[in-house]
Amino acid sequence: MSLRQPRAFLSRDAAPSRLPAGQLAMHDLGAHTAIVAVEGSLRLQLRDRSLAWLGDAVPVTTITLQEGECFVTPQRGVVSINAGQTQAAVFVLQRLRSQNSLYDLIRHARQSLAGLVKTWWRRTA
Repeated sequence: MSLRQPRAFLSRDAAPSRLPAGQLAMHDLGAHTAIVAVEGSLRLQLRDRSLAWLGDAVPVTTITLQEGECFVTPQRGVVSINAGQTQAAVFVLQRLRSQNSLYDLIRHARQSLAGLVKTWWRRTA
C-alpha cells in the first residue's frame, strides 16, 4: 500500500523543514508525496481516506521513520509529522512525478541535447 525506502534520493528543488524536539507539523499532502527524514527520527500519523465514511472511527496509522528513510503517501490526506521528544528533526516533502509523463520526457530530452552540444563545443574548441 505504501512505499518505505532507506536512503531516499532528494531532488535539487526539495526544501528541508526543521522541527524542534517535541514539535508537530500538519500537512495536507497529495498522493505519492515523499516524506524523507533527513536528520533525526520522525513519527507520521495519517488516516485511510477510503474509510472516511466511518467518521472518527477510522484508525490512525502511525509510521516511524529513522534518519535516511522515506515514506510515500499512498493517497491524498492530512499527515501529522512529529519530531522526537529529545532530538530535533529535519525532513523534506517532495511530490513524486510520473516517470512516463510528457513533461519528464521533454525535460530529459532537453538535458541530453544540452549535454551533447556542450561536448561538441568542447571538442571543436
